[in-house]
Amino acid sequence: MTTIIESPPGTTPGPAPPAPRPWWKKPLTWIAVAVVQQFYQDITDDRYAAAWALGGKNLDNGVGYDRWVAGYATTASIDLTTYGQWSDGTVYASLTALQTDGTVRTYQGTYTVANGQIVSAHIVRTS
Repeated sequence: MTTIIESPPGTTPGPAPPAPRPWWKKPLTWIAVAVVQQFYQDITDDRYAAAWALGGKNLDNGVGYDRWVAGYATTASIDLTTYGQWSDGTVYASLTALQTDGTVRTYQGTYTVANGQIVSAHIVRTS
């Protein structure tokens, strides 16, 4: 049985429940992990300009946009596992990159995310 409680006539109901928090106000880990995940989804989907804006420009080692994009020319897809750290925006990542010739490359390392953007990374190829 459901009980409905109505406000007495002439009164107003209490305040509305708070709205869900926007993504940029979520806990730091959630944001950092989401940024790294979206970065690799954009690369997999050939949305390089979006990945560049999410931090690719901070990871290009000075080669510029066109050469950075060319570096992904043989990448067919990327499978990403991420683990976040609450305090500083560090995201631990393990990547498996399927190449267009069928070979697989694996990588591990960390990304640092600040203000919704990857600002640095230390990624090592493991195979």
